[in-house]
Amino acid sequence: MKIGLALGAGAARGWTHIGIIQALEKLGVKIDVVAGCSIGAYVGAAYASGRLEGLKEWACSLSDWQVLALMGVGLRRGGIASGQKVFDKLANEFCESSYEAMQKPFATVATDLYTGREVVFNSGPIGDTIQASCAIPALFSPVAHGDRWLVDGAVVNPVPVNLCRQLGADFVIAVNLNADFRPIRLEKLRQDHEENERKTEDFFTKSQNVLRQWFSPDSKDEKSSETNNDELDVNASDNVETEDGIASDVIEKVEEELTEVPAKVNKRNPPGIMSVMSSSLEILQARVTRSRLAGDPPDILIEPQLTDVGIMEFHRAEELCAKGEETIARLAEQIRYQLLT
Repeated sequence: MKIGLALGAGAARGWTHIGIIQALEKLGVKIDVVAGCSIGAYVGAAYASGRLEGLKEWACSLSDWQVLALMGVGLRRGGIASGQKVFDKLANEFCESSYEAMQKPFATVATDLYTGREVVFNSGPIGDTIQASCAIPALFSPVAHGDRWLVDGAVVNPVPVNLCRQLGADFVIAVNLNADFRPIRLEKLRQDHEENERKTEDFFTKSQNVLRQWFSPDSKDEKSSETNNDELDVNASDNVETEDGIASDVIEKVEEELTEVPAKVNKRNPPGIMSVMSSSLEILQARVTRSRLAGDPPDILIEPQLTDVGIMEFHRAEELCAKGEETIARLAEQIRYQLLT
């Protein structure tokens, strides 16, 4: 029996995949084929290349400021971050150069921005296919691939069970990272969700502050001094990327738009831009996932509880890996039973 593993989308929550994979292997589950979407494609590519442990070590070493530097937050067409350093890291250290060179058959999915069609990659050079699958709308710029513009595969197929079957899997284990976002639980989980919104806004407010300091003549010397003392040795130009230069009046407009979200979200203080975007994407992914899984259900569905994790909290990798291991520990008997019967 050939076992497939479908790794779902979920931004920073995706580090949970690492713990889940390692726990499954400790349980004696032999994964034969892998499919991933968005962060699931990022982790899946490292796993299929036999370099998951290296990815885990790097992810667990990240601080929140290093995440900010790697994201390349700034002003550009199509998105507010490039994330290029993150994808270069994957290509250079954790992933083979082609699908055929991987140790396990692997596939990923992206979305054609103009037709809405699912675009599957499972052969040829890796190139920018992982980046395309991870191109969260509005956060990352669309990726030009051939004659198409591609965005996050989660728009059409957040948990790609069908790709595992296309690779020949007889038994599919799927990991859904967005199971918490369900209407029946919204009222109970509202506080957690609002806290995640605040943390997302804080991340981009931090980016905005760096942007303002970098373009303020009065603060260049001060910023330089702070940078020299920073143990990460990351300067403002690493944190913020611009396109064709940004005039001061544009910066002021950005500051007006990206205002810091209040600690308490209520009707008088509506959520900020990034909160609206992230929440909307969670709703979209949750509904699309339920629809896709109903039409093509996996044999085992793993749904870790991640209500307290914001989409940009990539610095929590160690904790999230542990959550993944704990999830498998709870489901161990069920997994053994289903694989042996």
